[in-house]
Amino acid sequence: MEVGMQVWLYLDRVKEGYAHKLAHMWHGPFRVAEVIRAHAMRLEIAGSEYRLFPIVHVAKLNPVRNFPDRPRIKLVNQDQYRFDFDEALLPEDSWDVDLADDEYEVERIVGMRSRRRTHYGRNLREFLVHWKGYDDPSWVDEADLNYGALLHSYLRDQANRHRFGVMQSHEEP
Repeated sequence: MEVGMQVWLYLDRVKEGYAHKLAHMWHGPFRVAEVIRAHAMRLEIAGSEYRLFPIVHVAKLNPVRNFPDRPRIKLVNQDQYRFDFDEALLPEDSWDVDLADDEYEVERIVGMRSRRRTHYGRNLREFLVHWKGYDDPSWVDEADLNYGALLHSYLRDQANRHRFGVMQSHEEP
């Protein structure tokens, strides 16, 4: 590394409240102001919001890569090319799912069973489903069930019931 080069600085101390793996580790870019020794550099930190000692070990630096042959096209953001996805402008039936002839609408999910599928090695979950217009419920594989909102609400309700049961089991008599 030489004087005038732009570098990224690795800071492994993260702000309080951030998970270590989610925090930004490489900060900058900073310019190398002076090469002090073979393993130490002085960075130009004045004028930035960083408050740290300007002399840094070379292991904490990474050069900024420049790609001069990368195309630099500015996107034109004109109102005539924009499409408005406002929900108020959509027709009322745009959220209704059009069912094919061999598909039926789910009324509610009332049960779940799971077992081990051997040749894939994954857990097979089946749900007891009541269909609209039919009296008898049937067991349907999770992969064949295409009503995500009902499935999510059923699983959330089951988790809440289990939590409530655990809380009641730990109460003193």
